[in-house]
Amino acid sequence: MAAISPASRSLARRLLAIELSRARKSSASPAEVPVPPAARVCDKLRAVLITFAGVAGFRSLLTRALTLAAARAPELKGVTANPDASLAGLDGVIGGKKKAAAQEWEEVLVAQLLDLLVMFVGEGLMHQMVRQAWPDLPVGPLRSKTEDKS
Repeated sequence: MAAISPASRSLARRLLAIELSRARKSSASPAEVPVPPAARVCDKLRAVLITFAGVAGFRSLLTRALTLAAARAPELKGVTANPDASLAGLDGVIGGKKKAAAQEWEEVLVAQLLDLLVMFVGEGLMHQMVRQAWPDLPVGPLRSKTEDKS
């Protein structure tokens, strides 16, 4: 099992924090976020990537990311990709999990998806896709290769 790159983990944490903040702002009760940040991140990436690779292409990528992530976060074993490439089965993961544990599986899933994107389309195109999904991200490198060397 290949390690998830530190750079992808770092970017995953940033994207999850952005989506958690947005979910809290739009929620009736900021303490309870109805949709996990990982699902929100995957949905935003799905919107961008289906124009590039189609629904089947993104579903394939997400399914592979789920398989790899489940090896690190066993609570993801019941999560699958729907035919429309959205996530299914998250209710079982969220129920009863501590906040820190939930953040770990979310980070693992998103980082794995980002690593796969880098592997299949390259660093530059992955950056363009992330910037398309989050145009308000601060300017600067999204993922530093020096992070991977540490």
